[in-house]
Amino acid sequence: MLRANFFLKLFKYKDNSSHKIAPYRSNENFTLQDQINIKIKDIDQKISENSKALVEAQIVKLRSTFSRSNNFIEQLGNNVYKTKLEDSINWHQKQLKQLYLSRRKLETNLEKLKGIFWLNQIKRILIIISTVFFIFLSLFIFLSGFMVIIYLLPSIILIFLGYLIYNKRY
Repeated sequence: MLRANFFLKLFKYKDNSSHKIAPYRSNENFTLQDQINIKIKDIDQKISENSKALVEAQIVKLRSTFSRSNNFIEQLGNNVYKTKLEDSINWHQKQLKQLYLSRRKLETNLEKLKGIFWLNQIKRILIIISTVFFIFLSLFIFLSGFMVIIYLLPSIILIFLGYLIYNKRY
């Protein structure tokens, strides 16, 4: 009898006539977003460490540039030291570039997951367009001011000559 009840409960048809609204919970999406956020934070930390190392290397290069020595052996050592220092600076710059590119890719993926990718793309395009517009506007204002000065140069020279003649004392 115990076995019969077990099989009856196991294969019993359950009518699911519930018409309740079931909330959608996408835990997978949130975990993926959290993973991407953690990766971005790790990359940010690596960027800050790399930037500090790059600044320190450039400070050492600056100090070695201004140090003067007349000794041949010290100059030879400085030349070897400077080449290694240049290699170190170039390596740090390449690492920073790669880290920024990987961070940008992760941010793009995160924006796509959140559904705000195209909104941010439009914002970036508008920022670029407005920056270019303000650069051209400032160049136009500068050049037009320069042209006005050139156009008024004969009058300015005439006024200056009149002032010199008027104040000339015999």
